Amino acid sequence: MISIIFVVFWGLFIYIMTTIVENLYFIPLWLVTGILVSFILTVIFVLLNFPIMKFTKITNKYKYFLTRSTSQWLIRFFMRLKINVIGEENIPKDGILTIYGNHKSYADAFIVFAFMKRPTTFTPKMSVYKAPLIGLWLKYLGAFPIDRSSDRNTARAMVDAIKVVKEGMAMTIFPEGGIKDRDDVKMVAMRAGAYRVAMKAGADLLPVSIKGSTEIKHRAPWRSTKIDVIIHPVVTYESVKAKTTTEVADMMFKIINGPLESKDL
Repeated sequence: MISIIFVVFWGLFIYIMTTIVENLYFIPLWLVTGILVSFILTVIFVLLNFPIMKFTKITNKYKYFLTRSTSQWLIRFFMRLKINVIGEENIPKDGILTIYGNHKSYADAFIVFAFMKRPTTFTPKMSVYKAPLIGLWLKYLGAFPIDRSSDRNTARAMVDAIKVVKEGMAMTIFPEGGIKDRDDVKMVAMRAGAYRVAMKAGADLLPVSIKGSTEIKHRAPWRSTKIDVIIHPVVTYESVKAKTTTEVADMMFKIINGPLESKDL
C-alpha cells in the first residue's frame, strides 16, 4: 500500500509540474525532485496514522499491515534489497512464537517484516527505542527496549515482553545482543539470557538465518543487495522445556549458523 501511495504521489507531482511548466526539457528535473516530494508526502501519510497505531491493540491487523507495508516500501525504493525467502512454510500461522536470528545490519528488522505475515514485534536496544518517531512506532507495536546499563530495567522489560508474547504477538529477538561483527555473516556471540522470553512464555522458537545483510552498508542505496533468508523448522517449546537456557542457546546457535557457513547460497 505505501509503495503504491509513493508512486501515485510521484506520478501526480510529475503530471502537475509538466502541466504548469509546458517544457519537456524539465521532465528529468521533475522526475528527480518528485522523489523527494513524494517521499515527504508519503511520510506525512504514515504519520497521520499514528493515532490508529496508538489506540489499537498490539495485535491489530491494520496496524501490522501498515508497518509491514512501510517496511516493504523502504526495502524496495531506498535500501534496494532483493529478498529470497526459503522455508516460508515453516512459519506457524498462530500460537505463541518467538523468532531468533543473526544480526548484522540495522536493516535486519525490516527483513523480518518482509517474510513475517503475522503481527510481530521486537526487543530493540534503548538507543533505538529513544529515536524520535521510531521509538513511538515500536512502542505502539508492543516492543520493549533492552537497557543494558540497568539490570532492573532489563528485568522489567523481560516481564513485559513475556506478557506480549503470551497475548499472541510474535517476538523477534536478536540474541547476539547487538551487532557484534558487521563483516562476519555468522552469529558470533551467544547470550543465553535472550532465550528466557521464550522459555518463560512457553513459546515455540523459530530459527532464522539471514545471509547477505553484511553487504548492505557497502551497496545501498546505489546498488541492490541480494538477501537470502532461511527459515528453519520451528523448535517447539515442548521439545526444549527441560533444557537450560544455555543449552537452548547452544542448539539455536548451531541451527542458525549452519547455512551461514555453507557456500551453497
